[in-house]
Amino acid sequence: MKRLGLYIAATRPMFFPAIIIPILLGTSYAWHSYGVFDVRAFAAALVAAVFYHGGMNVINDYFDHLNGADAMNRTPLTPFAGGSRMIQKGLMEPKETLYLAVVLLSAGSLIGLYLAYLKGPLLILIGAVGLLSGFFYSAPPLFFAGRGLGELMVGLNFGLLTVSGSYYVQTGTLKSGVFFISLPLSFLIAGLLYMNEFPDYEADRISGKRNLLVRLGPERGRWGVPVFLGCAYLSLIISTLLGYTAPASLIALGSLYFAVKASAGIIRNYADGGRLVPSIKSIILAHLTAGILLVLSNLI
Repeated sequence: MKRLGLYIAATRPMFFPAIIIPILLGTSYAWHSYGVFDVRAFAAALVAAVFYHGGMNVINDYFDHLNGADAMNRTPLTPFAGGSRMIQKGLMEPKETLYLAVVLLSAGSLIGLYLAYLKGPLLILIGAVGLLSGFFYSAPPLFFAGRGLGELMVGLNFGLLTVSGSYYVQTGTLKSGVFFISLPLSFLIAGLLYMNEFPDYEADRISGKRNLLVRLGPERGRWGVPVFLGCAYLSLIISTLLGYTAPASLIALGSLYFAVKASAGIIRNYADGGRLVPSIKSIILAHLTAGILLVLSNLI
């Protein structure tokens, strides 16, 4: 049981709301569009997504061990950055970490194939794009995170793909509104990832992990956070004005308080990883609150 607890901790479950919220959003949008809700399909999609997310977190730790990014991290670690550090603390062997990731990703894929059998083959394509883009986020030779494409991949996986997949699981079809309603979450989660790169900046730079922040530098890159967050809320307003999302979705603007707080914090404290914790918490709350309010807007 102690080992099981260790494996669960290695998946970093505190981040699971990042995948649960878009599942809820896609499902609620299906209800809003057609009044459908398949409980068993929803539960299966949720479990598969959590397996995938946990597996991606673990495989990221494995490859960050290989490229030396986690070992070189000497900055004061926050609960939100630096990985699980299971390998660095000697709690898990690198191969054990790899095996755990393979088990989790395989479990998620098997459930995904079952859902594709029930609901339609398009889920295979959605799942394959998510699996490959998530795996090569940190894995060579593509290593998207090291090429300045990490935010794009995370926004795709924790926004458009997950919302679309969960919507398709319920309806067996897709429509343009799914793309538009996923945009705020895509930008918010990309901004959250970008914010978390600041405490790891030196380790990433030294290890050659040329993510977007390393390419821009902290002083110039700090303005990226308000840009990501601004795009999130702007996309919400535009999609509502164009009629792709219901006017009720504008209640998600209630999360702007946290977004403004996060932006102000990173602009002031971009060079001090320890003092960024309140800003990271604020951007997490912006994502969580916006997601919940969007879900509620679909249920009104």
